[in-house]
Amino acid sequence: MLWRKRKRFKLFHQLDSTDCGPACLAMVAYYYGLHYTVAQLKKYCEVTRSGVSVRDILTGARAIGLPGDAYRVAVDYASQLPVPSILHWKQDHFVVLYRINKLGHQTHYYIADPAYGKIRLDEEIFIKEWAGSADSGVAMWFEQPDAEAYEKQKQVPRERKPYLILQPVWQYVKTHARIYAGGLLLMGVITVCNWLMPLVFKRLIDVGIGQKAMDWVIALLLAQFGLFLGSFVADTISQYMFTRTNFRLSILLQHHFFHKLLRLPVQYFDTRLNMETLQRKGDLDTLQRFFTWHGIEVIFVLANIIVFSALLYYLDPIIFGLFWLFSILAIIWAALFLGKRRILEYALFLRQSDFGNYLYEFIMHMPEIKINVAQHRFIAKLIHHQEKLNHLRLRSLELNIGQLVGVSFFNKIKEIAAIALCAYLIVHDRMTIGTLLSITYVMGQLNAPVSNLLGYLKETQDMQIANQRINDVYLQPEEDQHKKMLPEDFCIEKISVQHLSFKYPGSFHPFVLHDIDFEMLRGQKMALVGETGSGKTTLLKLLLGYYQPQKGNIVLCGHLAAETGTESGFDLHDLVPDSWRKRCGVVMQDGVLFSGTILDNIAFGEEQPDMEKVQYAAHVACIDQYIESLPMKYHTKVGNIGTTLSGGQRQRLLIARAVYRNQPFLFLDEATTYLDAQNEEIIIERLRQYYAEKTVFVIAHRLSTVKDADQILVMREGRIVERGTHEELVYERGYYFTLVKNQLELGVG
Repeated sequence: MLWRKRKRFKLFHQLDSTDCGPACLAMVAYYYGLHYTVAQLKKYCEVTRSGVSVRDILTGARAIGLPGDAYRVAVDYASQLPVPSILHWKQDHFVVLYRINKLGHQTHYYIADPAYGKIRLDEEIFIKEWAGSADSGVAMWFEQPDAEAYEKQKQVPRERKPYLILQPVWQYVKTHARIYAGGLLLMGVITVCNWLMPLVFKRLIDVGIGQKAMDWVIALLLAQFGLFLGSFVADTISQYMFTRTNFRLSILLQHHFFHKLLRLPVQYFDTRLNMETLQRKGDLDTLQRFFTWHGIEVIFVLANIIVFSALLYYLDPIIFGLFWLFSILAIIWAALFLGKRRILEYALFLRQSDFGNYLYEFIMHMPEIKINVAQHRFIAKLIHHQEKLNHLRLRSLELNIGQLVGVSFFNKIKEIAAIALCAYLIVHDRMTIGTLLSITYVMGQLNAPVSNLLGYLKETQDMQIANQRINDVYLQPEEDQHKKMLPEDFCIEKISVQHLSFKYPGSFHPFVLHDIDFEMLRGQKMALVGETGSGKTTLLKLLLGYYQPQKGNIVLCGHLAAETGTESGFDLHDLVPDSWRKRCGVVMQDGVLFSGTILDNIAFGEEQPDMEKVQYAAHVACIDQYIESLPMKYHTKVGNIGTTLSGGQRQRLLIARAVYRNQPFLFLDEATTYLDAQNEEIIIERLRQYYAEKTVFVIAHRLSTVKDADQILVMREGRIVERGTHEELVYERGYYFTLVKNQLELGVG
């Protein structure tokens, strides 16, 4: 029966600040027996950088066969809400109401917040957070799925949670097996020296000093010194070997990680906050430390615990029992805090990301803040986010204090009980002073491994959280996955755009492009004009393979060099994007200059720039004279670490970069917007000479840039409404004429 599939309520955490909606849907689905991960549900809900809407959550629910709907509910009926329900919380978040408890005149609401964990709220606070100042709030509740939903779930491939980071780690360890084997051998020497130390110590006290045998004293002291020296030398060498080797491993893991990021589609970065992507680097370091340093340490910590426990049992079984009784109590006490600590770690990650984003904006956009006299507003927002972050850090500190107080209490009781028992046994001549000192030494040696074991519980938890976030990157499909290369000798004769329609992720985003259809022939200059927001830049990004359209195709038509008479085509969706992009020179309206020299930015990506090509590119972009006037000329630093350039200078460097690439296809998106009329005229004339035999696609508002195009496409609200040459479109006096009639060069009223 269907009701038997129902499970208990389970909390799901969000991995990113925008995942609260899918995480809440995962909780409700789990309650009804549908087991989906947050990552799977993100695909159904179309998560964007700004999160998801109510409609997105309902769309995702219907996709997995979970019927439900959204309602605006008056606060007077809050206590009658069905559970579980997804609530729109604080106007910018989603939580799950999973329980309502009425005790007399008081009502308590139990909330599962994917960013913070489970919380109990009284009615007043609950109403305030849910509805705010309004008299109603938004809630979504769901019904029992039918049998088809459970069958559909079985067909969805189960997402494993592998430790993907182990693959390069294991390969590296196998390659450097001799170094790791030598390091392990040295650590084994250290461990054996530590094991022998209490036995030598006991003999020194009981035999050497107790019997006043100086020969024994000298021999045992030399043995102790030898054990210490061997342990010290072995420890120094092993630390050096592992540090040097693990440093190289860290570089290798970063290399793998950054290459993975580079292979992800642009859409991945569009749907995530920059600071969250940057914080993945910290997660990578956490995993690397755990699987190298801590992984090796755990082996020897366990070995020390076993051997020193055996020594303690040999010295006195009762003290052995006392030691482990209180040690186990300390471990249980520490483990009780792990669940709450895990929730706080998630919350801290998200808050640090938010704070980092605001801090970055505050520092990087200081001129804009000052111009708009918005200092107080930004400071207030920073303080607000800092207070939230400090509140979480305080909760984390309180949790750590509670954990440490309990552990310290059990450790002190353990030491006092052991000393008291030893004193009793010595007084009654049932234990020697040597045995007492040996027990003290062994307990000291055991305390460290047991404490480390508690630390490893915490680090294991950190590792699991970091692994989930790293897997969110590594499990993403790459943009060249299951795609083929564009043959090097394939001659592109035309680009055919066929009934193209596109929208950005999120149900609240309308279609940006509608049924776009045109052909751009080889050697042709095509211009795209239209009002701001009509979809021009989006169309260009589709032509460059940034995104995949919902409908339609972009086909590169042509032939292989050896097959001139045979025409074929490649759908851009089926090609590795880089194999097409490397044939393109591009200037985007939001193009970026990187920290480095002018030379680095023009010959971007080349280790050995061709200075003749660099100077020619600067000449075409009309920035060569400015560069030559600088003291360091082409070696002048620009970007965040160097000279601040004007908008026009920055655009001219970006044009120079595209010219330097010297590819058969040139795409210009508002490439001369910041230039004055004189410089623009010179650059346009030089560009005409440069791209005489190239295929050019230009987006522009200025008439001087587009009037000589072989074909002009006119866009309005995502559609091509007119097409033709400048003269033909002016003659028709349609929408194009309306766009350009006020430009003086046209000379019409």
